[in-house]
Amino acid sequence: MEAVVRDKGAASCQHTGRRRLFLLVLSASSSGRKSGKGDMVSAQDSEAVCYINGKRWVLPPGRGETTLLAFLRDIGLTGTKLGCGEVRGPLLHGRLQLLLGGCGACTVMLSHWEAGQVVHRSANACLCPLYAVEGMHVVTVEGIGNTREGLHPVQERLAKAHGSQCGFCTPGFVMSMYSLLRSSSQAPSEEQIEDALGGNLCRCTGYRPILDAFRVFAKSDPKAYTEDAIAAAKGLMPAHADTNGHAASNGHSDANGHTACNGATGNGASNGSSNGSSTASAGGR
Repeated sequence: MEAVVRDKGAASCQHTGRRRLFLLVLSASSSGRKSGKGDMVSAQDSEAVCYINGKRWVLPPGRGETTLLAFLRDIGLTGTKLGCGEVRGPLLHGRLQLLLGGCGACTVMLSHWEAGQVVHRSANACLCPLYAVEGMHVVTVEGIGNTREGLHPVQERLAKAHGSQCGFCTPGFVMSMYSLLRSSSQAPSEEQIEDALGGNLCRCTGYRPILDAFRVFAKSDPKAYTEDAIAAAKGLMPAHADTNGHAASNGHSDANGHTACNGATGNGASNGSSNGSSTASAGGR
């Protein structure tokens, strides 16, 4: 059955980055083809090659209608799922319409060379033509970890947080999060994590356990990563100070020498206390 991809398929494939789409017309009865100058080009030079989980693969000729997802499953990488594909509607040009791209269960990571660096992006394998990944490195859920050789931290966190029930959507969530972490050297914010998972659907968990699992990778407060905050965490300087330069939080003393565990006001007194006495929850100084 041939899949007729909707207009959003092109947009989704473009989301994986600029790429070349090779339509290879290879003769099954010939080991080479002629160039415009009449010389012979070897079959090896005309091969479409990609890498999948670190292994070199020669893409089969004459498969222009094949999606990356179909090829992955053909070679035994069945961790990448087809969750939303279903036949709907009337025939279009004599072919059944197979609607794809709605659930994210087939998410993989594509890596390719762009602008002098390796770029990592997530992609829906059900929407990418097979030859669109020529020259790229495709990483599937099998390529980042397993129970025999050890789980990737993303997989481990999702399992510990009970973020998987039926498990059908789990590979897609894992690869979306993995791609986000690989795409930048900086820790993502919680908002970036939620945005990265926006194309993944789950009908079992209600999403909360999944977000809780991945929140450990988030940089929730950018202020906590400033040079002053890092120095304070290392004990090189107090975290906060009152107007007289005295530390007035986290157990330090205010201007009158009293403990002010909950912070200090401008006159050196904590929580509105005018005599500078301690306002810790235990009531002691």
